Amino acid sequence: MDVSVEMLFGALALILFLLVVFDAVAYWHTRNIFDEAAAEGARVAAAYDGTCDDGIAAATAMVERTAGGWSRAITVTCNDGPIVTVTVGGRPPGVLSGPLGAWVAATETAPKEG
Repeated sequence: MDVSVEMLFGALALILFLLVVFDAVAYWHTRNIFDEAAAEGARVAAAYDGTCDDGIAAATAMVERTAGGWSRAITVTCNDGPIVTVTVGGRPPGVLSGPLGAWVAATETAPKEG
């Protein structure tokens, strides 16, 4: 086999590997951002005078502040009760995960005050 063909396949394999690594890091980073936002939303919603609307607003604001432009397609849900549950979900930025439809979600809970 010709050396240039071997180099071509080697370069393609290297590029694919780097894209997979980039997407894995983007997924992990997105998961961390969503986890922090869900924790903040649960903390705000579980406060004595807090509501689920307040928690959703706090979680959304944290994602928008931290994630920037790719945070437009997130969903934030809140379940009120003795234990407040906030879930933040969305798609991470990425080359491969975007077309393949990867979804990241994080859920945090907090006991309701008062």
